[in-house]
Amino acid sequence: MAAANAAEALIFLHVPKSAGTTLNRLIEWEYPLFQMYSVDPVLFRWSRAHLWRLPKRRLKRFRIFKGHMRFGLHKIIPQPATYITVMREPIDRVISAFYFMRNYKLHPNYWKFRRESWTLEDFVRHPHTRDNIQCKMVAGAPYEEACTAETLAQAKENLLRHFSVVGLTERFEESLALMKLRFGWKLESYSSFNVTRARPKKRDLPQATLDLIAERNRFDIELYECAAKRFQEAIDKNAAEVSETVRQLEAARIQDPLRSKLFSIGAATRKAINRAYSAL
Repeated sequence: MAAANAAEALIFLHVPKSAGTTLNRLIEWEYPLFQMYSVDPVLFRWSRAHLWRLPKRRLKRFRIFKGHMRFGLHKIIPQPATYITVMREPIDRVISAFYFMRNYKLHPNYWKFRRESWTLEDFVRHPHTRDNIQCKMVAGAPYEEACTAETLAQAKENLLRHFSVVGLTERFEESLALMKLRFGWKLESYSSFNVTRARPKKRDLPQATLDLIAERNRFDIELYECAAKRFQEAIDKNAAEVSETVRQLEAARIQDPLRSKLFSIGAATRKAINRAYSAL
């Protein structure tokens, strides 16, 4: 794969519930903390607006920009930039997102969902639920507006023109391998973060519910198919290197509970420092 350009900024579009939290924590071990801007996942509206207001002299110091934000940041930063993202099978992503919101007390919708006893079907049918999130994020389209065929076309074009790596949640270690090869990451230790466990599997849900999610997120499904095709092409093109890198990543995955706990504490500390710095 083509080597990273040292002068090039890296923009990570973190699609909610797509293994992005794990990737965020790993990125934070790879770069100096004061050369990264992280959009706060709780105060994301303020944090995104703050980023867009920063003077160009400060923007130029950052090598990494990451978090829940739409495509388009490269238009305002003074240095050249490339994007990465990790996409997830859309039906599974919606299920995971709902149960995460319903169980994570810091999420803005947590108390609403609990107070009003929302079900997954309520969430999908509600007119203010943001559908086709992956398509809108990659297209740079407003979350509140309807997703259209034009939005999908723009998202596909952006993936092809502006993204160095498009990973898949379902094949996360291969996705990490592509990023490691592209950006020269070390990834000496590896652990997973923020996995939604208290949720049903797709096979346990009524088919009518799955059909409803698919209908409401049909543009995400088409974009995911496009991303999966591009992903497989990248794997095939770099098969030997990816295979060896995946083997290295499997060896680097932390198995010991104590080491995993210490790694998590270190990651949480680096995360907190970086978020505080980003807010300045």
